[in-house]
Amino acid sequence: MAAAIATVFCDFDGTITTEDTFDAVAAAVAPEVWGPLKAQLFNFEINLRQSMELLAAALAPSDLEQMVSHMAQFEPRPGFLPFLAELESAGLPFVLVSAGLVPLVNKLMAPHRHRFKHLVAAEVSFNSLDGLQFHSEFFSSDELVAKAAVIARYGQGSSVVIGDSITDLGMAQVADLVFARAPLCHWLEQRQIAHHRWEDFDDVSAVLKAEGLLPRGEAAMPG
Repeated sequence: MAAAIATVFCDFDGTITTEDTFDAVAAAVAPEVWGPLKAQLFNFEINLRQSMELLAAALAPSDLEQMVSHMAQFEPRPGFLPFLAELESAGLPFVLVSAGLVPLVNKLMAPHRHRFKHLVAAEVSFNSLDGLQFHSEFFSSDELVAKAAVIARYGQGSSVVIGDSITDLGMAQVADLVFARAPLCHWLEQRQIAHHRWEDFDDVSAVLKAEGLLPRGEAAMPG
């Protein structure tokens, strides 16, 4: 089988979903812990890996169960599933890459997971000595899930990144084509990293067609 001309790497929270679901469920279950950690993270006072390690240390297994239960209120962003179908039809691999937790992502994405080339997020384990632990084979000194490393392993052809926030900054810096929503687009502008702003997956599809990565639809015949 010929290699794909591009691979799409897509964030989950706030990208596939309309709301940052990790932020929402962490704030609902452990606001006194997550609130200060989030503030430090977005001020670049701690890094992504530190924020997740500190959160894991503060949570009990019952807290994680509540977070998973809260995920039932969310659904994919309108247009995501048709966009996924477009990629499948064109033979472009889709990799869901999340800095969040596999159980949270699976709560929403399990019915569609077979359509992804890969799903990458942090795994969860528990033992009585260490408590909850979040871990990933793609960890780095700064990130629990280093998304640029995911691109390096799974990318075929051009790398297309779709994201919205701080967890997507690393992969945006190594991608060939970047789609960004706020606040990610602001950090990319500060770093002079080229990107396309997007509001919905139709915007992404239109650019991929203009770039020749998705086939253009046939023009309608006159009536």
